[in-house]
Amino acid sequence: MVKFAQIDPAGPVTLSLAGKCSGGCLGELRRAIEKARRMQKQIIIDMSEVTLVDRPSLQFLAAQMREDIQLINCPEYIEPWFEKESAPQEGTSA
Repeated sequence: MVKFAQIDPAGPVTLSLAGKCSGGCLGELRRAIEKARRMQKQIIIDMSEVTLVDRPSLQFLAAQMREDIQLINCPEYIEPWFEKESAPQEGTSA
């Protein structure tokens, strides 16, 4: 589930994820990100209520981090996976 919040009109947009983050929820998350981008706002994804992340979601979120989207309150067990996904792949040039 994705919650869209912008408390301060001049501030960033925070997207809060809750529960299982699976490939099935990526469409909703993509739409929320595009809405925030159309508003030309900084985007923060709050993962404090996430219980599980599948590989497609992990790859999507890692790609969003490379696009200047900030992740906050990321569960500790997920952080090493983001580092691995963000590292240059073997056989590719950086």
